[in-house]
Amino acid sequence: MSVRWQTIVALMLASLLAGCGGDTSKARFAENSALAKQLLPKARKAVQKTLDDHFGSPLDSVAWLKLPVNYGKAEGTVKTVDGQKLSVEFNAEASDLESLTSPELTRAGLLFTSGSNAGKQVLLAKFDSKNSTFETLPGLESAPSSGDQFVAAGHFLRHGRKLYARHCQHCHGVSGDGDGTTAKYLNPRPRDYRLGVFKFTSTASFPAPIKATRDDLKRVIALGIPGTYMPSFVPMLKENELTAVIEYVRWLAMRGEIEKGLVTELKGEYSKDRSKDDGIDKSLETYLSETYPNFVNEIAGEVGEKWSGAEEEGTPIIPKKPRPQDTAESRHRGKELFLGNKAKCVNCHGPTGRGNGPMTEDFQKNPDTNETYAERGLYDTWGQPIKPRDLTRGIYRGGRRPIDIYRRIYAGIKGTPMPGNSQALSEDEIWDLVNYALSVPYDSQAPKSPKPHSVAEHSMDHGHAN
Repeated sequence: MSVRWQTIVALMLASLLAGCGGDTSKARFAENSALAKQLLPKARKAVQKTLDDHFGSPLDSVAWLKLPVNYGKAEGTVKTVDGQKLSVEFNAEASDLESLTSPELTRAGLLFTSGSNAGKQVLLAKFDSKNSTFETLPGLESAPSSGDQFVAAGHFLRHGRKLYARHCQHCHGVSGDGDGTTAKYLNPRPRDYRLGVFKFTSTASFPAPIKATRDDLKRVIALGIPGTYMPSFVPMLKENELTAVIEYVRWLAMRGEIEKGLVTELKGEYSKDRSKDDGIDKSLETYLSETYPNFVNEIAGEVGEKWSGAEEEGTPIIPKKPRPQDTAESRHRGKELFLGNKAKCVNCHGPTGRGNGPMTEDFQKNPDTNETYAERGLYDTWGQPIKPRDLTRGIYRGGRRPIDIYRRIYAGIKGTPMPGNSQALSEDEIWDLVNYALSVPYDSQAPKSPKPHSVAEHSMDHGHAN
């Protein structure tokens, strides 16, 4: 495909539907009102129009190729034409051939890039993967010809959307805002994807947080999160279904991040507080027509680069040294670090690892607003109260493999007060902490000697895990 047509395709696919037909005008993604209400009404509408143009609606998804999402894309050439039936040949180098097995290729968009229909699109009524034949819905003024080139896109995203709606939406919400119909009954709350932040990743937090990898999301969806209402979806979902859901979740996260970026940009000059300023409407109109379109592409590029960066080789945290033998000496060193000022684990997890450290009794400040929370305790990035892990229970939400615990200590838990220790601790020290943390549930259940004669004599720092 020529460079000229690559540009045209990128633009046309920004409006190529991956959703189903029919009246979908009432189905929309929820606005992040906490952000949007800060803007002038016209600026607020501009943000929503941008999101509608580049992401579509829940039932009419848009494949915006600027983002690193596997929408399902296939380029090819028409071989023969029989009415609405097209026999085609796919360009293997420019096609995600695996996604062509998706049942959602039916009713995906087909964009012609050459011939009399160049630049025109039509929906597919049927696809026969065995014989490589399309059957198109009516919509073209002239019939395609042998040799015409095309791009089919969006089918894999639509497949993920349907799986998400079936398995995830009731908790995580249509927009990925963590506010589904069952969310209010759950503690902890389901993840709100719109910040693009996922807690349990294999990626670093210093010097800047790196996004979750596809493998990170796959691990959470496949295995669930112990101690929460997030279940395991294996073997319920097959491999290709897991992949499709992951792409849809990433897409929702990118949509939320771009929404936040646009609002943050606009509220600097066009907040609702300036509604009575002289000339503000004209200034906004000029900005939206001259500067805003370039900023939309800029913020999308920045978001895309961050997600692409997470997939680069060497991104996951892999210790250079193997885990040392789990000895009493290693556990003792780990305990000293746990209780000391170097790792400062005791501040949140408490002296016996029960999650009752002094930080849980203090009034904390919201890092975004610098305002003190009304209630004591710790809070996450989403403004929800959060408790440090009670290590005596042996439930590790990010996984209980030694490498999982290592990564939690090394990089912290994104979106929470749990900090990373990659700069403060050596690999040997982190491994000692791993050995100690994994021993806590068993040590906490060990018989105490001598046995106390009364309840009053029983230290509150000891006892059985619950």
